Amino acid sequence: MTVLAFDIGGTRIKAGLVAHGRVLTSVTASTDDSGQAANVHAQLVSLGRAVAEDKEISAIGISVRGIVDPIARAVVDVNPPLRCLIGEPLAALLETDFGAPARIENDARAHALGELRHGAARGATELVCITIGTGIGVAVASSGEIVRGPRGMWGILGGHFTVVVDGPDCSCGNRGCLEALIGARGIVADAAGRLRAGETSVLSLDELEPASVFAAAAGGDAVARACVDRFVDVLGSGVVSLVHAYDPDLVVVGGGVSASADQFLPRLREYVSLRAWTYPKGRVRIEVSELGHAAALVGVAEFAATESLPRSDRARDAGTTSSDR
Repeated sequence: MTVLAFDIGGTRIKAGLVAHGRVLTSVTASTDDSGQAANVHAQLVSLGRAVAEDKEISAIGISVRGIVDPIARAVVDVNPPLRCLIGEPLAALLETDFGAPARIENDARAHALGELRHGAARGATELVCITIGTGIGVAVASSGEIVRGPRGMWGILGGHFTVVVDGPDCSCGNRGCLEALIGARGIVADAAGRLRAGETSVLSLDELEPASVFAAAAGGDAVARACVDRFVDVLGSGVVSLVHAYDPDLVVVGGGVSASADQFLPRLREYVSLRAWTYPKGRVRIEVSELGHAAALVGVAEFAATESLPRSDRARDAGTTSSDR
């Protein structure tokens, strides 16, 4: 089965053809920032046609930030700049555009399913997957299945766990969230604050981004190294909270920063092993994503290729409100 998969992020949109757990071809573009759903839809159609060409598509998978209802097949709530997509029938529109059934899912859950079926979490049953990029996405699997809960909220707001009670404001309206501190803006803000305080560094205020911070740290820059150390402490605190909340056997870290895992993974493992209350001590493994930027495309293709909805969706569709998967 060949699936046309989309991954809609706050800064970039990816489109790809996926078959048997592999991305055959893909394109990436900056997300339209006009605030008009029609423009985002048009962009999806253009990118989809660019990768699909004349190939036969069996299904369409749409991965997107925010709270997603896979039964209503729409985004229920999402922070800017994608608020224009709330309530938009993207799945139905793309079905008409490409003539194939479409499914929409939260991007962190798509990422987690990709790793669970074809990546670093193959063979795992109890999983937490955390993706770190513009924002921070979290998804949870139990008994080998992605979990949602009665209102579709289980796991996905893990990036908004408070780790510093008087920390910086977050886009969610809270303060001191994991995302506010070590999402892309948080990493940049930490580095910028150190530079404005007069610390000497190869970093420049005009060209700050997470990749440049990690690159400078790898080169021995003291300011960048301090930023990475801070990143590890905050991430470690968040991962410990996720371990305490969901009791996984495995935590997979993905997103853009995973390319710099050699700089933080050993220390993150040490931090979590020392501080997470598990039995036996140090039981939880931490690995980096194997699929990288392709994880959400692969995962949402898996969702789209599934003929029946997961158990939680079937139960919720029937009106069940108990805490099932």
